[in-house]
Amino acid sequence: MFAITHQQVTPEILSLFDLSKPTMPRAFNVLEGMTSVQIVVDDVTDPQWAVVREALYGTLYFGGPIDRLQMEALFDHFFQFGSIGVGCWLDDTLNQILPTNPDYDGFTLYFTERSRQVPLGLMIQQLPSGYTLSLRDEKWFVSSFEYESTLASFGSMENVLRHTLGMNLIQDDTLLCEAATGAPTHGRIEIGITTHERYRQRGFAGIACAKLIEICESEAYSTWWDCAKQNTPSVRLARKLGYQNEREYRYAWWEKRS
Repeated sequence: MFAITHQQVTPEILSLFDLSKPTMPRAFNVLEGMTSVQIVVDDVTDPQWAVVREALYGTLYFGGPIDRLQMEALFDHFFQFGSIGVGCWLDDTLNQILPTNPDYDGFTLYFTERSRQVPLGLMIQQLPSGYTLSLRDEKWFVSSFEYESTLASFGSMENVLRHTLGMNLIQDDTLLCEAATGAPTHGRIEIGITTHERYRQRGFAGIACAKLIEICESEAYSTWWDCAKQNTPSVRLARKLGYQNEREYRYAWWEKRS
């Protein structure tokens, strides 16, 4: 097992990763050096498998066939860096070799496409008087609800502003709601949303997301959405925004050993 940097990632290593698997664009953000890099391979010159740990959530992404003994060794290795999550389709053979007794074991919905037949303009027009929408810049990123985790993932404010977009819904210079993207890869980009607890259930999330998606689509990106199955408001919002091709997958999480 060899730890490598994104500069050492070859086309052969990239080819091991299947974009059709849950949230795999996040793995390519690591492989392409957009976000924090934790990559291991069995062989640098003739790789049969490779594994990425996405630092923001600690999720492992597998490329190529992994057996039970390799899985145990990989968990031992990546536990050095923190907790570990794994997402996989319900019929994936990974389910048979993952460690038992995760600290969390649940289900997530992955929406891979958005229907352009669902209009965004009507949602954007619902912005109330006295509220404004503003693109993320240095000032508003410092106020981000996800400032620390995003900065840790991308390494610097310069990288955050270069590789992501954010749409802030503001009242009286106060950030109420923030829609943000991940880094783009293969023409696809993830949409996420955070609303201050006091301002939820007012339609702000839909307005901010709709404006951000409109910008992404104007730049020819296809957007996608991912949320826990039990997160009913997020599931409802995804469908309202036109996200479709939803598919359920398992997400399990193991806390870092002390």
